[in-house]
Amino acid sequence: MRQVGFADYVRDLAIDPRISEQIIATCAPADRCAVVIFTPRSGSSWLTKIVAATNKLGFLEEYINPDFVREVALRMHATQQAVLLAMLKRQARTDNGVFTMEARAVDIEIFGEDEFFDALGGNIVTFMLWRDNIVAQGISLYRAVTTGYYHSTDAAARPPDYDADKIAEWMQHIVQTENENLSLIERRNLHPRFLRYEDIVRDCRTTLAIFADALRVVLVEGDFDANRTGELQKVGDEWNRDAEQRFRKERRDFFWDLEAQRRIRRGP
Repeated sequence: MRQVGFADYVRDLAIDPRISEQIIATCAPADRCAVVIFTPRSGSSWLTKIVAATNKLGFLEEYINPDFVREVALRMHATQQAVLLAMLKRQARTDNGVFTMEARAVDIEIFGEDEFFDALGGNIVTFMLWRDNIVAQGISLYRAVTTGYYHSTDAAARPPDYDADKIAEWMQHIVQTENENLSLIERRNLHPRFLRYEDIVRDCRTTLAIFADALRVVLVEGDFDANRTGELQKVGDEWNRDAEQRFRKERRDFFWDLEAQRRIRRGP
């Protein structure tokens, strides 16, 4: 079966190509671009909040996520990959010339891998965002999908019933995504900076410094303490901790077998 691609998502969009043509012809694009390649529940939304709050490091949205790309293409008046990214580099850049985004390998594949990297240019900065504790990550994803409570800004919801089989399925999904991300990095000969969930939530300042250094952006003291009204908080609570302890006890062999499949454990 033919895989659905970018053209399928933007088919029949009512756009005015003259708008994108004029903007591309008259507006300067970002001169620094970065993509964060991530897995679900690895802190990507939290990272977006703190990075965007500086107004100097880009806005880190999931512009080519299949769930959002049609709406993005409509706003950008673009039904071709190169035009869409050219528009984003102009319309979603910071005043200091930085464009950043988040994507999974599967998003890039659906969008068009060659088209994606060609449009962003050879000097693109890459990051790999991952989470060390795969059990906590799987439980977090299971809870979010089951209840709709993804972020602290969402309406609170009661925790779901504990379901080890569903948690295991989501853990497998995460590892598959993680390994696909690493295969993309290897295939494209990228040299990403690795960001680990456990480190970035512990040390916001260092995370921002890593971003700024990679993008050649100078941050001043106030940037590290930028007003982050509505900043996301961890939604994991005692239910998550109890579920993790129970899962580790009940599914010990599964956990270790899955850990052995994680390419990120093997190093470069």
